[in-house]
Amino acid sequence: MKTNDIAKQILKKYWDKNLPVNLTKLAADLKASVIPDPKLDVGGISGQFALEKDGAVIRFNPHEPPVRQRFTIAHELGHYVLGHGDKFRDPLRNFSTSNYDPNEVAANRFAGAILMPEIAVEYWVISQGITDLRTLAEKFDVSEVAMQYRLKNLGLISS
Repeated sequence: MKTNDIAKQILKKYWDKNLPVNLTKLAADLKASVIPDPKLDVGGISGQFALEKDGAVIRFNPHEPPVRQRFTIAHELGHYVLGHGDKFRDPLRNFSTSNYDPNEVAANRFAGAILMPEIAVEYWVISQGITDLRTLAEKFDVSEVAMQYRLKNLGLISS
């Protein structure tokens, strides 16, 4: 099953249709805890997913900007639901579009699909006519860069 289809299934089952998507609740529904971990900042790490004795745990660097934290949480949630195992410790470079590790690319795609649900993006862009990146990014609580990539991936913009 494709990454985007998995994200759609999860959203269909657990998303309350409010924006921005509540990642902590979504993770809890999927039996994962989300924990800020200031120690990640020391090594320049954005996030970590681990299977611990009490279950799945997603840690994120609380010193990064809030939109980066949200993307990190969604990315790590992607590693979890896509079955990538818990060996990942994600430095910032893994969130780059120039990273071609298939698991990292899949986790990034999952994060985009979860944070910016296709149905919601299409509603705001097509039905409501909102095309301003800043406005859309604020509505979904993501970076303008993340929103731009999502719009491209959905075929809603060409450049």
